[in-house]
Amino acid sequence: MSRIGRFMARLPWTRLQHGFQEQIRRRFFRLEGAHPYQLLDADRQRVKEVLARNHFATWHVISYFYVHEAFGEEVLNMRRIESLDREGRFWQTHVRGFTHPDGFVVCPHFELCPVEHPASHLDKVGLNVPIGMRNAAEIWEANGIDVIEASSLEESPPVDPTAGVSDLD
Repeated sequence: MSRIGRFMARLPWTRLQHGFQEQIRRRFFRLEGAHPYQLLDADRQRVKEVLARNHFATWHVISYFYVHEAFGEEVLNMRRIESLDREGRFWQTHVRGFTHPDGFVVCPHFELCPVEHPASHLDKVGLNVPIGMRNAAEIWEANGIDVIEASSLEESPPVDPTAGVSDLD
């Protein structure tokens, strides 16, 4: 192995990534209103494990850090690619999580993948909360996590009927 290779192998990559993410949190955060949520009978670790087993990942390093009006700072941010539409756009289910004294709160939604469509993603083009809530509810049910409470979807943004239409189904 070359000198540079040995040097690179010894860098504390995890600590560097966490430091980078902490700087992102301090500079790029959004205060969010009361988005629809699911209160789960589980803790953060259990939810994270279930999502990981269902192919969710924390792969998006540069992401806004959300502060929910009712639940405070997010402590979980995981995504899973769901489909490719007829226009070649990738869609994802995105789950943000928050600590709660009675369990763990998640705010799932369905949206364009930010890697390929950053502007449309930030403009919330095709954002669909009901699909995200349904996708998440299916995961909780299949993995024995009870939904203690689910908020109304009336507060959610309008549904784009073409969002996430998949040619892969």
